[in-house]
Amino acid sequence: MKQRMNVLLGAVLSVSLMLTACGGNNANNVNGTGTETKEPSSETTKEEGKTDDLKPYTISFIYPGTEQPDEKAVEAKMNEILTEKINAKVDLQAIDWGAWNDKMNLMFATGEPADVVFTASWNGHSQNVKKGAFLELDGLLEKYGQDIIKTENPDFLKGAAINGKLYAIPTNKEIAASRGVIVRKDLAEKYKMDFTSVKTLTDLEPFLKTIKDNEPGVTPLFQSSTQTIPTYITEWDSLGDASIPGAIRSANTETKIVNRLEDPSYLDTLKLMRSWYTKGYINKDAATSKLLANETAKTGKVFMWPESLKPGKDKEMEGSVGFPLTQIEITPPYITTGDTTNSMLGISKTSGNPERAMMLINLLHVDKELLNLLDWGIEGTHYVKVSDNVIKLPEGADPANRPYNHGSAWMFGDQFLSFLWDNEDPAKWDNFRKFNDSAKASPGLGFTFDPEPVKSEMAVLTNIGAEFTASLETGAVDPEEVLPKYISKQKAAGLEKVIAEKQKQFDAFLGTK
Repeated sequence: MKQRMNVLLGAVLSVSLMLTACGGNNANNVNGTGTETKEPSSETTKEEGKTDDLKPYTISFIYPGTEQPDEKAVEAKMNEILTEKINAKVDLQAIDWGAWNDKMNLMFATGEPADVVFTASWNGHSQNVKKGAFLELDGLLEKYGQDIIKTENPDFLKGAAINGKLYAIPTNKEIAASRGVIVRKDLAEKYKMDFTSVKTLTDLEPFLKTIKDNEPGVTPLFQSSTQTIPTYITEWDSLGDASIPGAIRSANTETKIVNRLEDPSYLDTLKLMRSWYTKGYINKDAATSKLLANETAKTGKVFMWPESLKPGKDKEMEGSVGFPLTQIEITPPYITTGDTTNSMLGISKTSGNPERAMMLINLLHVDKELLNLLDWGIEGTHYVKVSDNVIKLPEGADPANRPYNHGSAWMFGDQFLSFLWDNEDPAKWDNFRKFNDSAKASPGLGFTFDPEPVKSEMAVLTNIGAEFTASLETGAVDPEEVLPKYISKQKAAGLEKVIAEKQKQFDAFLGTK
């Protein structure tokens, strides 16, 4: 499929990327379009929940990331388990982050067969559901996802529902998120930096200046077109889909939806980014870069970058970056719909065997061996065990050049089954639970906006956002000059209509609570 998608990308760039509906909502009526099953799937004709006598099927598993040198070896080991348990194989398909949006839009628009697909609120999940990209999963979950129902934090399933129906299964992990930055710990120690007094973004500036003045070739603050401080370090709740304008404050009970671009705090943050950009603290290609900070940090040329944080995020990222890290919280933890839906697995409307796809998703929530193969690779090759749940790199392995190190474990299954690395806190999963318990829920938790009544306005607003957001949020342009133009274009394109519709739906949602 990878080759087919690449060919299609070059041949159909002029095709509209609007997603097309690919059939009815009933998973029991889906015809086979997968790699091995070419007839209507027969699983649902069997006694409910049974997996015996299943025909062989290969499940495509598509997620954003970098294809790993040892991916096929790991895939083969996973297939030993899957063949025995559900008579299936998996075809892992990592798609580079920079190409993810284009390739997914093209895949959905052309009806390319696919099974399990990563999706998230920050990646237009609710809009893709409306455009027919994903199957409704409630019936499949009930039949083939009982382990998910038993183990998943119920707030995840509540937060992921769209008009009361599920179209993706969230990863079982931290349910809340705080916001802040990740920092190279070795450089911080070299210059005796003390982060205990950091409370706001402006408190970071002395540290950025130190790196700029003393570490030539190291970017003090790395940002990209999709990873910026104004987007990552925020106390706004976008109410389920960050691509749709209109938000409320996570920190209070105010339920009036506003355009956060018009809030004075947003302009203040943009002005700070502009100041840092002109001082050389931010990489000059930030507005056009599609690189992920943690991938760039592997080169040793990045000091700090924005992240959504959780307990032990720094230690978790050390394994993929190859340098000691520490994290600095700027905001307290909140629970929003976006946090409960920021990592999910859906089933494409074009799946040839939705039943088998759900079986695979279910196994990732209960089969520890299968999940850790996907997360970390093969024992003895990619890691060795220190104890039952703690692992380390094999002797002589290069942390920065590992043959299986996708850094995407946060996307899959039940994280509480995942091994910990020897540099991580053994109490990490207990800390996750305490972190979840300490978080404050946004008034918008569980609400997801239906953009159908304003889909024409949203199409234009999305293009306007692509024109302005990256350059403003990375500091590449003067916000006092450019932000008013951005807001003016938004309003001319129907911004107030979108926010009014969002408020109407949100008020109706609040009335049911």
